[in-house]
Amino acid sequence: MKKILGSIFTTILLCTTLLAGVKTSVDKDAVYSGDKVNFTISLEGNNPKFPNLNTIGGYGVEGVSTSKSISIINGKTKSTTSRTYTFSPEKSLTIPSYKVSVNGKEYNTKEIKINVVKLSASKGNKDFSISMQMDKNNVFVGEPVKLDVKFKYRLNAKADKINITEPKIDNFWIKKSPKPTKSIEGDRVVMTYRYLIFPQKSGDFEIKPVLANVGTLKKRDIGGNFFNDPFFDAFDQTIQWKKYISNKLFIHVKPLPNNLEVYGSFNIKASVDKRETKANKPVNLTIKIDGNGNIDDIKKFNLDIDNVVVYSDEPKVKSYQNGGIYGGVFTQKVALIGDSDFTIPALKFTYYDKNLKKVVTKETKPIKIKVKGGTKNKIVPKLTTNSTQIQSTPTVTKVIQKEEISSQKTYLYLFFGFLLGILVSFGYFKFNSRKRAKKEIPIINKIKKSKSDKELFELLLPYGEKDKYIKNILETLEENIYGNKKTKIDKKEIIQHFLDLD
Repeated sequence: MKKILGSIFTTILLCTTLLAGVKTSVDKDAVYSGDKVNFTISLEGNNPKFPNLNTIGGYGVEGVSTSKSISIINGKTKSTTSRTYTFSPEKSLTIPSYKVSVNGKEYNTKEIKINVVKLSASKGNKDFSISMQMDKNNVFVGEPVKLDVKFKYRLNAKADKINITEPKIDNFWIKKSPKPTKSIEGDRVVMTYRYLIFPQKSGDFEIKPVLANVGTLKKRDIGGNFFNDPFFDAFDQTIQWKKYISNKLFIHVKPLPNNLEVYGSFNIKASVDKRETKANKPVNLTIKIDGNGNIDDIKKFNLDIDNVVVYSDEPKVKSYQNGGIYGGVFTQKVALIGDSDFTIPALKFTYYDKNLKKVVTKETKPIKIKVKGGTKNKIVPKLTTNSTQIQSTPTVTKVIQKEEISSQKTYLYLFFGFLLGILVSFGYFKFNSRKRAKKEIPIINKIKKSKSDKELFELLLPYGEKDKYIKNILETLEENIYGNKKTKIDKKEIIQHFLDLD
């Protein structure tokens, strides 16, 4: 008995240190690699100050919680504040000493050792087992790999609760199938959890073991419940857990040629809602890529067309998974606004084709857009008008010369009358300038007449590139149109903004 008490006391000393109202503890002093550890600092007194920890022993802090308790002993009130830091060590370590403060005094906490036990595959168990396997271990960056986690148990095995951890692989993107599949192998039930893993980086990687925590209800040894009723047995039960550990796997990832990131089989298509539009009215371009492979890694297209305002949405991906094949549809919407004819260039998409085993570039055809009432349409009439004036100048000059010879006084009177008319009219035009200004800004009338968010969006789109206020309005309108939001847009504010600019 003394030996047992001595060992318990020694364990408590390892996990807990106490000095001058400062207490540190861990919920366990030995864990498996990757298990969570809760490290708690408790400060008794006023004005407690805890360290701001982002890492503990080189491992990231996954969560922080704070609690406070007040106790009254012999009429004296004691206040204790505790802060718990959660982290998951993979190797044995010593939690270092940290500076804390309570009651205006500084203290250093004591170090605490944590032993981390390496995972090794469970052997020789007849009731439960867990294992991992994959369809290939030599792949390219972006190439999907099937990873199966199989949990097996005997038909008559008792398990009240089963928790299976998820695979953790650095530099891999992981996609899990919605439901596990169930099958029978002899006298065993096999639950298969299917994952598709996509390597994002070349190199050699280790897939660490996964755990199956199997819980079994056990009755507490307290001599049965008072009423001797099975209903109350539930209150006398507790779950006992046992860990089962899988094997580990290794995978070699080769880089794609030309530093490519997309692997699979795809097609690209570009379409517009119209090929003819009015000046400063948008043409909506839709870019679609569909196929099988790591479609989520396709990057956004950025268009740069001279004298054209380009407004691009963020791409959207609808993915699917069927029989171990992963794919989907990549869609990107782009609004283009120009005041003269322009051409949407061929859009190129390069990837590594899994069927052809080589780099493939697919591209769309250029799309010509006709713009009515734009800059080019106005240039010709302007040049023609100037030419006519130049040609007719000699004739006008001749007439003026004849009129000056015959009636110089008449022109003098006309000149003074014209000057007087200008002076009289100036006050009238000055007085009505604001009213006229409102009527002379075409965009204002169009804003007033707009009947929907989409119509207002198209009107304001040409101004969004250089006007921050209008750009914010466009973002709100876009959320209303495509994001199912209902933010109210104040047209009066937008109109006043254009009046202020004018």
